[in-house]
Amino acid sequence: MWTNGNASPLEHLAAFAIVFVTAVVGTTAMGKYLDKVRRDAGLA
Repeated sequence: MWTNGNASPLEHLAAFAIVFVTAVVGTTAMGKYLDKVRRDAGLA
């Protein structure tokens, strides 16, 4: 199915780092957005 025998371990690490950082940024942004929505709704 997905075969990438030519990719170096460094490329795998770089791909993981990109996904990890994107997930952290997305989670942080979602948390801040939810706090703002709660504040605007008067629930916090």
